[in-house]
Amino acid sequence: MRPPQPFRTSLPGPEAMQVSVEGGTTVTGLLAVVTFFAALTLSVLVTYRFVRGYLRSRSKPILGLAVGMFLLAPAPMFVRIVAGNLPVAGPVRIVAATAVEAAGLLVILAVVYRGRP
Repeated sequence: MRPPQPFRTSLPGPEAMQVSVEGGTTVTGLLAVVTFFAALTLSVLVTYRFVRGYLRSRSKPILGLAVGMFLLAPAPMFVRIVAGNLPVAGPVRIVAATAVEAAGLLVILAVVYRGRP
């Protein structure tokens, strides 16, 4: 049995912003997948709570927070999953996920400072 390989990233460059494991153990890979899906589940649940709050109050700011939260957390995760399974270049995948996150932050900031999206 050979020892686990160290983590490798390329600096500087867009790939340095992503976690890259080469030759890691099975436990490490499984732990990464389980953690990813736990974070995805929690972010969808938080977004769902925002949507339920909007449905009860019909308040536009709550709807804006729900949209912003979705764009900030679950949407980039879905983008990473889909883009990871398509022949998309690494930098394009990173820019797409970051753009979705930035859009979510902008929507949330608009709600906070204006009271509506």
